Amino acid sequence: MKILLSAFACDPQFGSDEEVGWRWAVEAARQGHQVCVLTRASHREAIEVELARSGTLAGLRFEYVDAPRMHALLARINRRNHLYYYLWQWLALRRARALLAHGGHFDLVHHATWVSFRQPSFLGTLGLPFVFGPVAGGDEIPPGYARRFSAKQRLLEAARTALNACVRFDPLMRQTFRTATRLYVTSPAHLQRLPAFARAKARVELAIASAPTPAGVRTSGGGQRLLFVGRALGLKGMDYGLEAFARAQRQRPGLRLSVVGDGPELARWHAQAAALGVAEAVQWLGWLPKAQVQDLYASHDALLCPSLRDSGGFVVLEALQAGLPVVCFALGGPGVMVDASVGAAVAAELDQDATLDRYAQALLEVLDRAAADPGLAAACQARASRYRWDALLQRVYAEFEPGRA
Repeated sequence: MKILLSAFACDPQFGSDEEVGWRWAVEAARQGHQVCVLTRASHREAIEVELARSGTLAGLRFEYVDAPRMHALLARINRRNHLYYYLWQWLALRRARALLAHGGHFDLVHHATWVSFRQPSFLGTLGLPFVFGPVAGGDEIPPGYARRFSAKQRLLEAARTALNACVRFDPLMRQTFRTATRLYVTSPAHLQRLPAFARAKARVELAIASAPTPAGVRTSGGGQRLLFVGRALGLKGMDYGLEAFARAQRQRPGLRLSVVGDGPELARWHAQAAALGVAEAVQWLGWLPKAQVQDLYASHDALLCPSLRDSGGFVVLEALQAGLPVVCFALGGPGVMVDASVGAAVAAELDQDATLDRYAQALLEVLDRAAADPGLAAACQARASRYRWDALLQRVYAEFEPGRA
């Protein structure tokens, strides 16, 4: 098919939404589709460097859309790009109309990023078959679990919960839902946040998937090294992850934790590690390029992923691909991907003290298994293979392929 892919975020050098946009573009082209990607000009350098490194894919091209002066102005008000996002969607619609006016033809229009069910796309107004998603954002932190966050993070979570409640009444979102031929959301919880008319055409799919080949194979076997990868935000759950690590480390003093990532909560996490008495056992690595993170998967024994509302979880898929078992909460995307065969998904119950004890025990048990079970790495890779990009694209695109009823 000829696909017009809208990817506000699309960058091979980052995870999260940027990687989602990049992967949809590349994997669709690899499957033989002709893909025209609308994305920001700020991603151009990284995209062209990667294409030069890996080779240009036939059928993949990028249309760069941006208004840098307006972005700089709006960033003074909203650094997270939410205001600019609405302007960019209008600019993307104008570019799409121009492409069509100059002889362009598309069988399908697909909104890939942002992966958010709170932000609209205007491309459904083109009158072409339109897929919105998979989008996330409807998962929320379990009751009481935000109380350990900083005041700012608690306020952000409260505001997010209020915004979620308003989605079904937002006129721009209602237009997006109405013009979509098919909607994809990342969990059953999202379905309940959609207006009734949209639920009938909505399906549940994760927004992420694994590449066809593994990223590497775990080589460490000492059962002592844990790894965390993620932004330093309250939702990533390291207020609980550090506490669980400290409880496990008291039972096994040789345990070590490597933390990859940066963000507004990092200084507070440093202070928490010191207060828990594990500062010497934690190595803070900051942000690292993806290639270096892949090496860390191979040199550690388990991934510590205490995220409290991660609808996807690229880091979980990457770890499993590398043969690295995962200990997470039974929430969101990680809770879907991780089972007893590849680690542990711990229920986040109201009794947080008991939950932390169970999490610490799960860490020790998974580390023991990582040291003793030579088949664990293969089991992790087999689990990751269930979430392949080629299978995801087939499920999303199949009904729109020519010849389908």
